[in-house]
Amino acid sequence: MKLKTLLLIPMLSYSFCMAFSQQHKHNLKVQKLEVITDKNFTNGIHLLGTNSANASPISQLYPFGKTGAEPSWTLAQWGSNFNLIDVKPKVVSGKTSYENLGKRISFEAKDKTVLVSMEINGSNEYPSPRKDNQDWPHLLLAQEVKSKVRLNEIQNLLYNIDALLMYDENKMGSTLNPKLHTSQVSFYLAVQNINEKSASYGDFFWFGLPLYDYRYRDIKEYAEQDLGKADATKKFILNVAAKDLFTGSLQDKQWVIIKKDIYPLLLDAFKKAQERGFLKGTQLSDLGIGSMNFGWEVPGTFDCGIQFKNLSLTAILK
Repeated sequence: MKLKTLLLIPMLSYSFCMAFSQQHKHNLKVQKLEVITDKNFTNGIHLLGTNSANASPISQLYPFGKTGAEPSWTLAQWGSNFNLIDVKPKVVSGKTSYENLGKRISFEAKDKTVLVSMEINGSNEYPSPRKDNQDWPHLLLAQEVKSKVRLNEIQNLLYNIDALLMYDENKMGSTLNPKLHTSQVSFYLAVQNINEKSASYGDFFWFGLPLYDYRYRDIKEYAEQDLGKADATKKFILNVAAKDLFTGSLQDKQWVIIKKDIYPLLLDAFKKAQERGFLKGTQLSDLGIGSMNFGWEVPGTFDCGIQFKNLSLTAILK
């Protein structure tokens, strides 16, 4: 064999490997699906009202200006006595804030992400301590999931968020009843039967990823029916244990960074839902993520605030 031919063989091999590597990288990109869209709130937010029985948009918020695109996000203020509908934004040093006596939400573009601050003024929301079955103020960023990938098509579900507790002040003193009163932040997925041919089409359960609860430094797993107020969904709800997501506690008022594959936890939650008698007519292949929400629920007299950034949910497909 001539020297020229010998030299050509490794060059061909190198070219083949490079082509294979590029194709492999392309395939990996195709197999990733970002569940949360418009993570930097570029296209604005539909503002919802104070009554969860009427979930239609009442206005829009544009912290970074109008783009002409339809907002992916909604902001719910269920159970609040103060509506943000007529509030004009305040812009100070690049931070855009919407606030009234009951709440404040702020957006600041920073380091290719957006830092979001969410605050509740429970001392203005509650003239007296909350009673059993009484509604409570929410401040929830949410969106419907557009891509209806089935859970059996997923091999990993990567959840990322950086979060910091700014403050949380108990304004109830010794009248606090832990069975009725707290301030808490979680990220919830509505895991839904999206198979239109299924008899249980539309049925769902709540899958919760807790970040903070005033009552507990170490948040335990919680698995019950969604009850507690007149418009509760009465669906199964499972909040995983915080230790299965991150170390430490937001009570330390230090940044907590979560990077976690939650797919095994989600499969376990579905199994427990069926063991409790929920979603009996649903198979794993029927399920997808219908929607998600993140933010405060404050069933007690607390003044509280949290910051977060880098929220994402990425499905790695089989």
